[in-house]
Amino acid sequence: KLTALKNVLTTIKPSKPLIHLSVYGSWSGWALAEVSKELDYEFIMAYPDSKKFPQHIIEKSENVLPIKPNMMNVMYNKVGQIAKEKNYIRLPYAFDHDTYIATQRQRLREVKKELDFDHLVVSSGSGVTCLGLMLEHEPWASLLDPRNTRTFHTVNVSGEDTIKKKFLKHQIQPSEQIEIVKSEFEFDDMMESYETPFPCNEFWDKKAWYWLEKNIQKFEGEILFWNLGGNW
Repeated sequence: KLTALKNVLTTIKPSKPLIHLSVYGSWSGWALAEVSKELDYEFIMAYPDSKKFPQHIIEKSENVLPIKPNMMNVMYNKVGQIAKEKNYIRLPYAFDHDTYIATQRQRLREVKKELDFDHLVVSSGSGVTCLGLMLEHEPWASLLDPRNTRTFHTVNVSGEDTIKKKFLKHQIQPSEQIEIVKSEFEFDDMMESYETPFPCNEFWDKKAWYWLEKNIQKFEGEILFWNLGGNW
């Protein structure tokens, strides 16, 4: 995601301070702080003022703005209000920007040069990151590839409707080759009793790997599991 975030910022070329809401379970605030420092942009990390929010992420950003914890849309709107009042630039929700999506596509394009696989499995929250990956994977038949049997599976921790709406904007709907799965685990369930063979973000990727292990028998062919983040 770091490359995608960097590309978004260089596309926006902000002349004003940037502000972004970093939520519990996400490394986005740390990532933006690092990228902004590298590009010499002023960045303010807004975050829910709660004991749950890790101190080490707060310390990574030079400018922080604690806000009252609330539902996601309430906090996001609050950050938008602050941005308007202070003349900041609020970054798009979940980095829903053409450059971000295009960078995810490019990353998978590079991987495909090295790996041959039939099925792509990736976690999702808002659906933005996995959208770019799916668009490049192209799990659908076409005039040029009528026998295409590639499949795409995303295990989400928000809600199926969130992902469906995101996909529908690109005229994509669930099918036999595109599967949206709601995780059986709650977002903040760290799944401490379950171990993965490599570091997985407990809020997102760990739940997707669990689903893959439980459903591995339904796959024929090579599988690529796209691991988005390390341990929280």
